[in-house]
Amino acid sequence: MKKFFYLMLVQLIMMNTVYTQALQVDSLYYLGDINKFINIVILGDGYTSSQQDRFRADADDLTAYLFTQSPWAEYENYFNVFAIRVISADSGATHPNTASDCNTANPPVPVSDPDTYLKCSFDSYGIHRLVVPQNIANVVSVLADNFPAYDQVFILSNTPYYGGSGGDYATSTLEQNSPEISVHQIGHSFAGLADEYWAGDQYAAEKPNMTQESDPLLVKWKNWVGYQGVGVHQYCCGGNSALWYKPGDNICKMEALGFPYCSVCKQQIIESIHALADPLVSYEPTMASIISPERYLDFSITELLEPIPNTLKITWNLDAGIIAKNIDSVRLDQDLLTDGPHTLAVTVTDTTSLLRVDNHATLHFSTVSWIITKSAVQTAITSTENKVACSLYHSLYGKKRSNIRYADRHRRKDTALYRK
Repeated sequence: MKKFFYLMLVQLIMMNTVYTQALQVDSLYYLGDINKFINIVILGDGYTSSQQDRFRADADDLTAYLFTQSPWAEYENYFNVFAIRVISADSGATHPNTASDCNTANPPVPVSDPDTYLKCSFDSYGIHRLVVPQNIANVVSVLADNFPAYDQVFILSNTPYYGGSGGDYATSTLEQNSPEISVHQIGHSFAGLADEYWAGDQYAAEKPNMTQESDPLLVKWKNWVGYQGVGVHQYCCGGNSALWYKPGDNICKMEALGFPYCSVCKQQIIESIHALADPLVSYEPTMASIISPERYLDFSITELLEPIPNTLKITWNLDAGIIAKNIDSVRLDQDLLTDGPHTLAVTVTDTTSLLRVDNHATLHFSTVSWIITKSAVQTAITSTENKVACSLYHSLYGKKRSNIRYADRHRRKDTALYRK
């Protein structure tokens, strides 16, 4: 029996591979190497072949609006955005009219069952406005075959009626409030944020902005309590909701559209960005072997991902002593080095006031260090990059996941030799 189901699974995967779409991928916002920047990928559902230009315009609008919102605006330089032109046979979204609250939709949503490639549908999980892609196999295959290096996926459902969802794939319709819906939903998907309205007992869980801890001195956002409207506020509605607490009361985009994110949610989004992208993109020297008769050795950061405004601080250390701050390069005089090994390190940390995380500088930083061995014959330099961040991968298709755990990453670079 197990063999039968295994063979069936293999056949389904093969069938899906055969019929997958090789699609046009548009660069909406490209700043750099997809392996070093965070990649948002927007998919369309319910856009026919003749509606692809409209999908591109909708994706452009979503991108532009996202980067007007704090803290996405401050960290815009960390992102690439791409759009995959998914072609559906029919226009629109599915509405089976099976949710008990369908009659609350204003205006009413007509019953429909269009042939769309990702099968976005209202009434998901018994909630009318919860629009979710039902054909996950097609979502996975589109990403795997067209842009497997994605970090965050957003799906635009081509329907004018109100709806959306979070989860692995943030989803929104094209209703007039869709820009705000989109930014709310990506808060769920990218940063693991909870709703700050009571969405139901099934959604209650410990999250960055939701907890059962009521003590202001112990709550996970304790460093924000008393600032910018943040406190420890009980959810509404009685019953199980009385056991749960949130940072704000009608001050956050995760509760109501039209508000900014609260300080706690901004902080979590930034922490998710830090976990996915190293601000220290490139540096020199990195060549495998350098023979140099020069007296001076030059070291530099050649590219940084700078927030807006730039809140990165740079520190250069030689043998644990600070030799420079907030400059991109230093020069060492070989004549001043004693024989034997020396360590030169440059460390980049983000000092934004949007963060109030205990020991943040020990959790999120970027360091490159060079071991410089001085002798009467030559100076050997080896660089090592050390980054404390999250770098876990999802499924077989390489999606990086944030906010799970932190892991040390040590990557050995090339050796460079300097001769006097």
